[in-house]
Amino acid sequence: MNPAVPHSPMPLITRVRVENYKSIAHCDVALGPFTVLLGLNAAGKSNFLDALHFVRDALTDGPAEAVAARGGWEEVVRRVPEPAASCTIGLEVYLPPFPHDRKPWVGSYEITLAPAVATRSGRYSGSDVRIQREFCEMSRPGAQDGTDAERFEVRDRPETGHRRSRLELSRVADMEPFFKLHGTLADMFFYSPDLSSLRAARPNMPTAGTLKEDGSDLGPALAALGERQRERISQYLGVIVPGVIEVGPTDPSADYIAARMSFAADGDTEPHIFRAESMSEGTIRAIGLLTALFQHDARDGWIPLIAVEEPELALHPLAAGALYDALTEASEHVQVLATTQSAELFDRKEADLSAIRVVAAEHGVTVIGAVDPVSRSIVADGLATTAELLRSDQLRPVIEPPARPDEQPEGEE
Repeated sequence: MNPAVPHSPMPLITRVRVENYKSIAHCDVALGPFTVLLGLNAAGKSNFLDALHFVRDALTDGPAEAVAARGGWEEVVRRVPEPAASCTIGLEVYLPPFPHDRKPWVGSYEITLAPAVATRSGRYSGSDVRIQREFCEMSRPGAQDGTDAERFEVRDRPETGHRRSRLELSRVADMEPFFKLHGTLADMFFYSPDLSSLRAARPNMPTAGTLKEDGSDLGPALAALGERQRERISQYLGVIVPGVIEVGPTDPSADYIAARMSFAADGDTEPHIFRAESMSEGTIRAIGLLTALFQHDARDGWIPLIAVEEPELALHPLAAGALYDALTEASEHVQVLATTQSAELFDRKEADLSAIRVVAAEHGVTVIGAVDPVSRSIVADGLATTAELLRSDQLRPVIEPPARPDEQPEGEE
């Protein structure tokens, strides 16, 4: 699998390989600027996103803390159909040229974790983990001899007691070219909005302007947007909610700011103003999602990737077209990774099925892959829509086999 190098100057995670993480036994998935994980409930879509989220948390907080935040080792490692002894997450990343460097970089980063100790019963407890292997390599695209590559490899490092600290990539994050890779992975944005956080008025601080992952600071984030970005959000919301004229913050000079919108029904001479607490769930969620996609940090490159689950939540199916357009437009400046169980996003002629990664559960194990050729042919011939194939559980993924099925990390039996 050789994902294409993007033409845009933004960082791009081009490939994700996961082994034995939660419900995923093995997957090898290529990602583009816009990728949608499509599958039924409990297929394992969230677990794939959480593998990326785990990498970010392990880099920023430490691997032991990332495991603890998920309930301990046995909540992280695959247990079905048989328990695994370790889990691996590997990423391939394209990094655009640095300001002082005209050449881009491609990077590979992989961590394998195992439990530090086992109880007498053989079960693992707590969150103490061992870094069985951490590997990173940075090189120039097209380099043949590897002379310009920068790499490191660390094996069998426990993360317990006073040693519980950072991954090696975090330790060398101030060195070129690792700092750019570390920043890209540490700044991934996992949007998981809380309804009350979206509605709440937040302090108008000089440093405000970035939407939080739980939807907090929606008002200040809207206030920080430029006129063009607020106009795009208003246009998209006007398609999702007919009658909406404009979206923005409440009084930007006030001590606390919330989201608001102007709405005019047919025959109204003056628009009605609605604050966040008066909006429907679907409306405020749509405003939050659009703000996440078009906020300054995403457009200016400070956020390299935005991951969002079920963007269509609480919205009418007819809003799918506007959502698809917003997601694809945003992917021109930030990598977008979404999960959905609603194939209506792709029930349109211009929808690109190559952006879909089908997620399915087989005997309790998650499998992920591109849309299989038979399904593509059925949709192309007009025999069924993507949504119809999904609802009948006939949409199948192309499964990539493990690349090195007979190889194990050194020291592992």
